[in-house]
Amino acid sequence: MIGIKQKLGLLLVLFIMASSCGTTQQANGQNVVSKKVQGLFNEGLKKQSYGDYDEAIKYFKQAIKKEPGYTDAHDALANTYQRKNELDNAISVYKKLLTIKSDHYFALYELGSIYFDRESLDSSAYYFGQFLSVNKTNDRYAKTAEVKIQNISFAKEAMKNPVDITPTNMGPSINTREQEYSPAFSIDEQTLYITRREGQLTNNRPNEDLYYAENIGDNWTEIKNLGPPINTVENEGAFSVSADGHYIFFTSCSRPGGKGQCDIWLTIDKDGKWGQPLNLQSPINTKNWESQPSISSNGRILYFASDRLGGFGGIDIWKSTFTDSGWSKPVNLGPEINTSKDEQFPFIHSDNVTLYFSSEGHPGMGKSDLFVTHLRPDGKWQKPQNLGYPINTTGYDWNIVVSRDGKTAYYSSDKMPDGKGGLDIYTFELPTELRATQVSYVRGLVRDAVTKKPLQTTVVLTPLDGNATTQSYTNRSTGVFVVPLIAKKQYALTIDKKGYLFHSENFDMPEVPSDKPFEIIVDLQKVQVGKSVVLNNIFFDTDKFALKDESNKELQKLYTFLADNKDLRIEISGHTDNVGDAKYNLELSKNRAKSVYQYLVDQGIASDRLSYNGYGDTQPIADNSNKEGRAANRRTTFTVL
Repeated sequence: MIGIKQKLGLLLVLFIMASSCGTTQQANGQNVVSKKVQGLFNEGLKKQSYGDYDEAIKYFKQAIKKEPGYTDAHDALANTYQRKNELDNAISVYKKLLTIKSDHYFALYELGSIYFDRESLDSSAYYFGQFLSVNKTNDRYAKTAEVKIQNISFAKEAMKNPVDITPTNMGPSINTREQEYSPAFSIDEQTLYITRREGQLTNNRPNEDLYYAENIGDNWTEIKNLGPPINTVENEGAFSVSADGHYIFFTSCSRPGGKGQCDIWLTIDKDGKWGQPLNLQSPINTKNWESQPSISSNGRILYFASDRLGGFGGIDIWKSTFTDSGWSKPVNLGPEINTSKDEQFPFIHSDNVTLYFSSEGHPGMGKSDLFVTHLRPDGKWQKPQNLGYPINTTGYDWNIVVSRDGKTAYYSSDKMPDGKGGLDIYTFELPTELRATQVSYVRGLVRDAVTKKPLQTTVVLTPLDGNATTQSYTNRSTGVFVVPLIAKKQYALTIDKKGYLFHSENFDMPEVPSDKPFEIIVDLQKVQVGKSVVLNNIFFDTDKFALKDESNKELQKLYTFLADNKDLRIEISGHTDNVGDAKYNLELSKNRAKSVYQYLVDQGIASDRLSYNGYGDTQPIADNSNKEGRAANRRTTFTVL
């Protein structure tokens, strides 16, 4: 399974080691059996290896009937019951084995594990404690038992103080008797993508494909296979969609062109169809295992899981930043997040600072718990917080994703009582302390001001409070861009396209319904003599002409525009509303224009390409009788000369 490094392998290793213990006993003159009994035992092992558990059980029982003290046969029988998930029978046989050999390592270990899975925590602690008392080594089973005892202590406390939530199974249109996990959403949250592991085998392993469902009338349609070119006969899963919906990052294993066991791939939307997947190559993919991508909403940081060298042990979470030179060398998220155990399934929320992930190494309830952490202003991660019980169980709790409202969560678990089979996808509302910041989204259309034809270009959105810039691109055929933005903030929007005057404006991002965008239409003007542009993101204090720091990005944009268009001359103009003395307003507007002029000269733009003037309140573009009109009239512009 993508995201599981063959957990069932542990059982196989345990059995092999248990068998080796039996061989040692035989060498010491104990547990010696006849050739016929040994033959029955060997035939049982063969059937077990083929997955024919019922036949294996028959042979092991026959061996035990002929030789009641044969510990290896008891161990193998109990192990087979475990594989069939007949845990009552497994418990009974392991306990019988302990009456024969009270210090049998793996009977004690497996009883501890089974009771832990059943949330019989006192019994689990007892058997793990007995296991540690007879196992004097510091092997990985001893370390696991120590962690389990710590988890039992954590789980008892968590169950006494449950989180006030009730996970809801997403129902038969999404979940089946197969394994469903790794949910992901489109920007409008009306399309759900999941990974399903089918029961049939391909190349002797389960087959995983990507599926999708659509929300129609608040109901999810039955999931459908995403099909080629994304899905193949190999395994595909662990999915992330870019904010604009044009890019899918996913995991594929053993795919032709891959670099390792599992790699991260990219497919691009081309006129409504997904293109041939592209391997992300080095430095993201290596000969090791890379999986479970999560792309930030600004499209610049890719989080993923890998067992590559340089980590803290097992699987770690890494990130790579997209630069002008491509993806940067991945950086480990560090000891705040990663432990010597497995950390997997990173999900970066649309607010770009809240990270959810699963861990086997941080104190938790069971096999894998879900955690949340937040990126601090200094670039370090806060101490992860366990999401608590009953979100986390003693089973596998994985792949949490949180919608843009910051509170609606979806995740997969194999331990809920209403499960359809194996891992299912559930939804619930996060308590306040575990939520991300609410994010809305803007959908914009960029077009030619005259022809109204859509334009492909770069769009830059910057919070006026100085936080990180978000960069997006318009679709080549539709001119549309889609960007998630934190609600109740003011943003500066700038668009620059060769041959056109650059555009700037600012707006307050409102709260919008999860499936509804805030919409903007931008008409770009071609560079022509006499055309003017309002510099909407140039700011001054009232009655002042010193440029405020919030103006810097706009000023730099104007400088870049002039540097790229060396044959242009412009006039910078200042304008005011009609409040106050007209003569004073005229002088103020002229000084404000001069401030912009001086900035550009100081940056290296030749003064003979620039002029400035103030027009006071003589050229209004809106009604001065209301607040909104006066705000529009207080402006700085430039005109092509």
